[in-house]
Amino acid sequence: MTDQQRCPLCPNRYDQRTDLRVHLEVEHRKSEIVSWLLDRESREAGKLPSREGGADESAVLEQDRAATSA
Repeated sequence: MTDQQRCPLCPNRYDQRTDLRVHLEVEHRKSEIVSWLLDRESREAGKLPSREGGADESAVLEQDRAATSA
């Protein structure tokens, strides 16, 4: 049996990498993927950096997600 490709944003799994790619392009907006990657990078760095003006990055990302989900 082959290893399945797991979507990093949801519980879906795919037998083919191409199927995962189509899923990501169709089901997940590009901004959602960017937000997920930034969150992951921040967690791996051990902290969430602040933006200019003192806004917490995680709060800004949550606002971005809410705006793209609407």
